Amino acid sequence: PGLVVMPVRHGRRRKTRTHVRPAETDEEDGGPKVPRSFVVRRGRVPHGVRRLVQELRTALLPHTAARLKERSTNSLKDYVSVAGKLGVSHLLMFSATDLGVYLRLARMPRGPTLTFRVVEYSLSADIKALQRRPLSLNGDDLRDPPLLVLHQFSAPGDHIRVMKATFENMFPALDVRTVVLSRVRRVLLIEYDPDTQLVHMRHYKLVVQPVGLSRSLRKLIVRHKVPKLTSMRDISDFVRPEAAAYSSDSEPEPPEHTHVVLPQDMPGGDVRKRGAKNAVKLLEEGPRLGLQLLKVEDGLCGGAVLYHRLQEKSVGEVKATEEKIEQRKLRRAANKAAQDAAVATKEEKSKRKADKKAARKRKRSENDGYEAD
Repeated sequence: PGLVVMPVRHGRRRKTRTHVRPAETDEEDGGPKVPRSFVVRRGRVPHGVRRLVQELRTALLPHTAARLKERSTNSLKDYVSVAGKLGVSHLLMFSATDLGVYLRLARMPRGPTLTFRVVEYSLSADIKALQRRPLSLNGDDLRDPPLLVLHQFSAPGDHIRVMKATFENMFPALDVRTVVLSRVRRVLLIEYDPDTQLVHMRHYKLVVQPVGLSRSLRKLIVRHKVPKLTSMRDISDFVRPEAAAYSSDSEPEPPEHTHVVLPQDMPGGDVRKRGAKNAVKLLEEGPRLGLQLLKVEDGLCGGAVLYHRLQEKSVGEVKATEEKIEQRKLRRAANKAAQDAAVATKEEKSKRKADKKAARKRKRSENDGYEAD
């Protein structure tokens, strides 16, 4: 009992991967479709924006292309062409001009597209430099998507509803009745400020720690880290939190409003069993973004303008724009039909040529047979 036999195939040892979780289901398998995203940059951008792209990919893991490499020759059609095969549903595209940095958030393949101006941003290194005890994300923290929290998106306006729906559709749906709490390790907060009309984005690491224990005792029970007792006169200095109040390894007790009773068992010993009292803390990991919505377009980086912050059009101008877009669609459809007809004609011509060549070859073989007789 307890003996694990490694399977052998073709005389070689084959490892059984027991730690890999099953992949999320898609519509093809009969399950819900998992949203996936591309985070790219177009054109020349500052070095800070390059790092911002990488850190935003980390925040959107695991359903994003973390190692995607862009080229200067890549166009929007290149990303759209591979999005369908890879199941990518959203495109986040950074660009920069002399006026500032911009972000386009588009739903693929047909839109809508939201254009933001990046008013401010902070990288993870800047945020961690202000923290007393910064924590880094590990592989287990990035194995599941972050918990999305939307705040103050109930303001009036169609563009607010479009923003809310776009952000919600970027992440898989979460069922609070069946969710496993130990897999919720990160929080992505997106808040809309009605006064300044800015969208603030924050990325946090969720930490659950027992209440009523010193930091040294928590490390011993939860992380199984052997403490150093050389600076202590008695074992009570290590066990009792009030005795370690003036030591370098002490920290203030979390406030009462952060205390919760765990509804499920979590890894970390008996102090994290169901019914135990723990405190929930949020440690900001970055990046931090401040966005201002400029424009909402109906299509993918194009189409009718549904909202514009700096321009207001009359009813006649809106109607003229719609007619122009409709004429452009009709021209594209006509050009595609003409191209399809030309391709069909060329294929028919090639087929007739191949048939004639096969007939000549068949006739030549028959004549060679008669001469042999």
